[in-house]
Amino acid sequence: MCELCDNGEAQAGIAPALATRARRLEAALPGDPVPDLAWRILLGETGGAIAWPHTQRMLSCLEEASKALCARLRCEAVAPGR
Repeated sequence: MCELCDNGEAQAGIAPALATRARRLEAALPGDPVPDLAWRILLGETGGAIAWPHTQRMLSCLEEASKALCARLRCEAVAPGR
């Protein structure tokens, strides 16, 4: 994360393209799928708690998705043009 996010001044966001790719990867995995509510919580759209197995599954899919050139992490704390 960036310094602003680490200091608690702003929270890092997940770019829509990255989230979409991660969700597609996750949906293709065998096993118990992550509920839509858990994704909304992770993306900051709603509040709540996420079960650890779902958290692990989502984070591994986000990591895999971030390897694609079309999906990148984006920090909302960094002003445009920086």
